Amino acid sequence: MAFLRNKWALAALVILCWAIAASSALGYYYYKYTDLINRLGGSLVSINLGIDYGNGTRRWFNGTTGLTLYDCMKQAGWNIETKDFGAMGLYVTSINGVKESAEKLRYWGWWIWTDYGWSHGGSACNKYVVSPNETIIWYYSQVNSTTWEMTPPP
Repeated sequence: MAFLRNKWALAALVILCWAIAASSALGYYYYKYTDLINRLGGSLVSINLGIDYGNGTRRWFNGTTGLTLYDCMKQAGWNIETKDFGAMGLYVTSINGVKESAEKLRYWGWWIWTDYGWSHGGSACNKYVVSPNETIIWYYSQVNSTTWEMTPPP
């Protein structure tokens, strides 16, 4: 117990425990990601990809292939500007020259079609591994200034 009485030793022990826990978590998630990629065989899948500019203009790129949503966007030929948040992934700031606007509270968000309608995507586009025949749309959405919720696509 004399070892723990020293403040520096205690701090070192805490940091060591944190490092072990963080390394274990990182290893686990890396394993899960590579396992998923291996199970998919690294094969590209085909999805229905759309873009809605929020002004009545909507285009579909059905049969777009990729492994991640970001791959599909690039394969469709979109001009994409992003901010990289490291492990959290890419944040899309502009698609095909249409930039987010904090002044107008308009931002890009992706939505996936479900049995219940459009559901907002829950991850960065480069982290989302697409499944065959999914229908995904990028929507230039108005954001509620009180709740910061995005308006779903029409």
